[in-house]
Amino acid sequence: MKARSKAVQMFVAQLAGSGSYVPTERSVAGGAYGAIPESTEVGPEGGRELVEQTLELLDSLWAEK
Repeated sequence: MKARSKAVQMFVAQLAGSGSYVPTERSVAGGAYGAIPESTEVGPEGGRELVEQTLELLDSLWAEK
């Protein structure tokens, strides 16, 4: 997100203890404990969608009126 954002400075923060982990494709392929269906509701596809939606929202801040 930081590389694709139009913002000069951007800080990505995550709430601790939110109850869900967004695993990467690498962690799923490696069988990491946080990537198994029993421990998360979201997979790598959900993480990509989160990034795309967040960037769309951020880009709207710089949209010409």
